Amino acid sequence: MPKNKSTVGQMLVKALTLEQIASLLTVVSDSTGLNRFMDECIKIDPDMAVTVKKILAADQGSASKGKTKPLASLKRTMESWASLWCKFDDAISELGDEDGKYAVQDHHWESPYFDGSSLAYDLEPIAQDMLKLIEEVYSEVDDADVFSKALEEIDTRIDMYPEWMGVEHGEPCILQENMTQCVLTWLWLSSQHERHPGRSFAEKTISLENALEMVALDENAMAGFFTKLPDDACRQIYEFLQEGDHGANLDNTYSAWHQIHHSFEKRFEPGNYLETCRKHLAKNWRYGKPLIDDALSHKNYQEAESLHVKTFASYLSDYRKKAWYPETTLLILETRTLFDEGDKEITLLLNSWSDVAMQLEHPGRGAAAKFQAVVFDTPEKWNAVLTAYRRLSQLDTQGVLPPLFVQWKNEMAARSYPYFLEPHKVTDTWIHWLIDAQLDVKNKKGWFLNKLAQWLSNLKDDTKTFKKQWLWLVPLTTDLSQSKKITKKYPNFWETVLGESDSKDDLTVSRRDSLKEMNADPFLKTILEVWQKQLRHIVPDPADAHKSDYERHARWAQALFELNKDEYKVLITRWHKKHDRRRNLWRDLKAKHLPLG
Repeated sequence: MPKNKSTVGQMLVKALTLEQIASLLTVVSDSTGLNRFMDECIKIDPDMAVTVKKILAADQGSASKGKTKPLASLKRTMESWASLWCKFDDAISELGDEDGKYAVQDHHWESPYFDGSSLAYDLEPIAQDMLKLIEEVYSEVDDADVFSKALEEIDTRIDMYPEWMGVEHGEPCILQENMTQCVLTWLWLSSQHERHPGRSFAEKTISLENALEMVALDENAMAGFFTKLPDDACRQIYEFLQEGDHGANLDNTYSAWHQIHHSFEKRFEPGNYLETCRKHLAKNWRYGKPLIDDALSHKNYQEAESLHVKTFASYLSDYRKKAWYPETTLLILETRTLFDEGDKEITLLLNSWSDVAMQLEHPGRGAAAKFQAVVFDTPEKWNAVLTAYRRLSQLDTQGVLPPLFVQWKNEMAARSYPYFLEPHKVTDTWIHWLIDAQLDVKNKKGWFLNKLAQWLSNLKDDTKTFKKQWLWLVPLTTDLSQSKKITKKYPNFWETVLGESDSKDDLTVSRRDSLKEMNADPFLKTILEVWQKQLRHIVPDPADAHKSDYERHARWAQALFELNKDEYKVLITRWHKKHDRRRNLWRDLKAKHLPLG
């Protein structure tokens, strides 16, 4: 047959769709049985023959349950592998170009900078698909350094950015989990033929890290990969790290190599593990718990309390220098953070400290630590905090809880304020009254409603007080369950002055549930009367406009017009006297279809 003549198979591939070819092969398989041609298939292409056999076997056992890996010939797998590397090359192709994708410019007057996080993000889905194929393709690729060379290529390309961009002084490209797993899996596979695979793997990883300047592996993914290796390999790595001349940083408690070494210490030499915890506790508060657990196992409660003090000193080292104790100040006020990755661990430590304090016959500290644990875990869930306070107050023979409770009330009020406010500047608001009433609903419900009525009356009659306290009226207005009526009747007022979104956070839910229990909805009428009478006095002054931009002033005027047309007329009359020459102001008011006279 002439070389240029197409085979029947090639002609079919060109003439039919993939779906039609699949249907044809199914018919052929059903009618003739492809197993009859296996000998010939093996001669033509052994890889194809093996794959067909697997597919036929899988088809016959199709009734079996459970997920199976998609079948593919080795050639097909290698095609997929090559395709993934093409995507990888495309992703890094713009590196080094000051106008490329990874040179980011936040503002036109600022210099661009290298955005390594975007590159790492783009590589991650590619790496996820690579991970599925690595073990199959490794022996076929026959290049132990394929990923090492790829990372070095990235490093080289990053170095190609213009010197004026100062890339070397910026953040490196920290690879994400899947890409890190790919690199380490390949290095691990390349170490299997070595006499000491664990040691060889560690040496290769350290060598790669040292060769890179602007590319780094994910620390947590790296630590996780090493600690899941077979025990023999882990012991080899541990012994290698013990030698001390490897170049890995074991002193940085947050580095992957320290975590790896410390994990192996716990597995192979528990005594050394505890000593390392003791040595580095001041640098990393998480090393406190193993030491505390060890002290408690020996019922050494004095030592356990001392370790609690040191652990929290480490935790708060960036915020305070003096030792912290649960009965002094709320922990959430010390850190001023709303969320931290270690919150649950801190809660456990506070509960542990409470148990230790009780063993040492220090009930006040024990009650304080237990209360702190609840507040730290769920500060904005009022029911949980109030329940804990009621229960623990019975144990508080030293009176340490009331000051902490006051601090918590202040914090809840400060967090409820529409803008940032330091808790110590808040001492007496409707939120304080509401929390106090929640402690004893039966006896304090009437007290709360009377306090609220007096406050609203004062706001309505005293403009000076309203101007000072109107921001506290905002959350009260939106928290009442009947407040949704305002959105329909006064939508511009709702959006401009109240700025309320349909929040579902714990604090908002707690306030609203408490107000509902107090039956505060009837006050909505009075609250609207306050706004209708006093809103004019807080409408922004056009004299303070920035670059003749009066959009904000027009929106507030629109809200006032919607709420009280008579007060709007007073405002406009005043503005005509003071701001008649501000043409853009009247233009923006007219754009809102507001009357100008």
